[in-house]
Amino acid sequence: MSTASPRIDPTRLAGPAREAWCVGAATAAVARARAAGASAAEAAVDSGRSLSVRVSGGEIESLRQSATRELGLRVLVEGRIGFVSSNDLGAAALDGLARRAVALARHSTPDPANGLPDAADTGGDAPDLGLVDPALLELGAVDAIDMALRLERAALGFDPRVRRVEVAAVSRSDASVALANSDGLVRASSATGISAFVQPLADDRDGKQQSGSFGSEQRSLAALPDLEWMAGEAARRAVARIGARPVPTARAPVVMHPDIARAWLEEMYGAFTGSAVVKRESWLAGRLDTAIASALVTLVDDGRRPAAVGTSAWDAEGVPTRRNVLIDRGRLAMFEYDSYWARRAGTRTSGNAARAGALPGVGYHNLILEAGGESPEQILARIDRGFFMDDQGSYGFNSVTGDYSFQAQGFWIENGAKAYPVEGVTVAGRSLDMLRGIVGVGNDLRLDGAVASPTLMIAEMTVGGS
Repeated sequence: MSTASPRIDPTRLAGPAREAWCVGAATAAVARARAAGASAAEAAVDSGRSLSVRVSGGEIESLRQSATRELGLRVLVEGRIGFVSSNDLGAAALDGLARRAVALARHSTPDPANGLPDAADTGGDAPDLGLVDPALLELGAVDAIDMALRLERAALGFDPRVRRVEVAAVSRSDASVALANSDGLVRASSATGISAFVQPLADDRDGKQQSGSFGSEQRSLAALPDLEWMAGEAARRAVARIGARPVPTARAPVVMHPDIARAWLEEMYGAFTGSAVVKRESWLAGRLDTAIASALVTLVDDGRRPAAVGTSAWDAEGVPTRRNVLIDRGRLAMFEYDSYWARRAGTRTSGNAARAGALPGVGYHNLILEAGGESPEQILARIDRGFFMDDQGSYGFNSVTGDYSFQAQGFWIENGAKAYPVEGVTVAGRSLDMLRGIVGVGNDLRLDGAVASPTLMIAEMTVGGS
C-alpha cells in the first residue's frame, strides 16, 4: 500500500510537488482506515514553513523559523466518529494511526448526523484565486529583519515624543494542504501570507505613555501597505492620545473606527453559525428573514474573494466555498453551516467547515461589512456631541446574548469634529440594538485581514465615565 515517503521532507518542497506529497499522505491514510474497518474516512494533511521576527531598540528580540507537517484522520464506524492526528506520516505510523482511530470510533456515541459531506455538495470548479505570491516564497530572514527594523525606525522618526516602540514584527508563511476521503474526493491547494505590526509609545504627562498600533495581514508582499506609512499611522495614533481624560457618563452617538467595528463583527460571528442556533446559543435564533439591522448594513462572508486572507476554493470538508450574504440590507438572510450542523438543522452545508486542530466546525472565510457612501469626516460632521472609539481594552462580549461592554479609548466629538482624547470610559449596548441603530457606514473599507468593516456610526450607546 503506497504512502508519502517519510524520507522526503515536504517543507523543502513547494507548489505542486508539496501538494502531491500531501495528497499521497492523505489518500494513504484513508486507505489504511478503510482496511482497519472504518465505514468511511477523511484525512487532512498540511505542510508549511513560517518565519517571524520581532525587533526592539534596533536589535533582534526574537527570530523564529519553523516547518510543520501534520495529518488529521477522521473515521466513521456505524455513525460513530474517531479522530486522531500525527506528524509521523510513515507507513507503520499510518497503520497504527488508522487502527487507533477505528478503535476510538467504536467506543464513541453514535449520531445520525455524523458523516462525510454529501456528494451533491462537493462538486465544483477550482479557480485560481491568487493565493500564492512567488515573492514571498523568496523572502528570507534577512529581508524580514530589515522590514521590522524599518517599521521601528519610521515610528521613532515620526515625532520626538515617540521615544520607544513596544513591538515591531514581521511574519511570513507558505503552506500546502490536501484533503481526501473514502468517497473519492481529493483536494489540494497552496497559499502564502505575510503580516506586519508596529506599536509605538508616546510620552504623556506624569510619566505615562500612550500607545498606538497598526497591523496588516495579506497574501502577497505587494498588497502589504507601505511600511513607513504603517509606522507613521501607528505613531500618529499614539501622539493623538496624549492628554487623554475621562468624560461624564452619557447616552451619546458612538462612531466606531474600522478596527473596533471589525473586532465587533468577529465577536458577533458565532450568532450567525448553525451550530449556535441548533444549540440555542445564538441571540439571532428565530429571526431569520426579519430585519435585525439598519438597511445600511450588508454583511457578507466571501470565500472566493481573490487574494484575500480568508479565501480558499474549498472548505475543510472539500465543499466549494462561495459568497454568502448573512445580512442583506438589514435583513437576516442566512446562517452558516458545515455538513454536521446542516444535517442537525435539516438543511445543506454553506461551505463553512473549518478546522481548528481537530474535527471540523463552522467558521468564516472573509467576513466583510460592505462599504457605505460617506467619508469618515462626513459621518463625524453630523454629530454635535458624541464619542469616537478607536481602541478597546478588557473583554466584554456575551456570545449568547450579544451584550457588548468594553473599556474604550478614543476622542470626544463636539460640533462635528474630534475635540480631545478620551480614556477611562466604558462603551456598552446590546448588539441587536447596535445593529438597528447604525445610521452611518463609511466608504473607508480596507482588508487588512480576514475580517473587515468601514467606519460605523451608531445612533446611541452608553458611554460610562466619571
